[in-house]
Amino acid sequence: MKKIEEFLRRISFNIRRDKELELNRRGFIASTLSLMGVMFLSSTPLLALSKKKDKEAHKKELFIVNETDIPVGESIGFNYPDENDPALLIRISEQEYRAYNIKCTHLMCPVYWERNTGKLTCPCHNGFFNVEDGSVIAGPPPRPLPSIQLKFKNKEIYAVGITQAQH
Repeated sequence: MKKIEEFLRRISFNIRRDKELELNRRGFIASTLSLMGVMFLSSTPLLALSKKKDKEAHKKELFIVNETDIPVGESIGFNYPDENDPALLIRISEQEYRAYNIKCTHLMCPVYWERNTGKLTCPCHNGFFNVEDGSVIAGPPPRPLPSIQLKFKNKEIYAVGITQAQH
């Protein structure tokens, strides 16, 4: 009976202390660094794909509006470079236009143009941006709004690229 019990115990508890893998500090660090290397190498294709998408987005040209259809001091919304990226074109004066991605750089709330103050405003946390260059005037946003490069031809306005916000 005792032999059967020992046999069953060996089968059900197949753990033998003398055969366990010993993982000391050096082994732990080596395996952690190896795992980090594998994760880094596996993310490389995703990084390359992301860069390719960014380059394609910068080459895209999109008609926004005719110059005569937007009065001085007014703004018009559009999406650029795709339908998930809201943007705003503002006519500052007769010859000056500015366009920005309107996702606030703080928490992605939509930014809107306040004609009477001359600022771009984020209502979520009272963030304010300069209409001239998209820089942060006040509030929690950590960086300026990405600006959209404009192209003018035959009295038409086109979005042709994005300049990411710099600190």
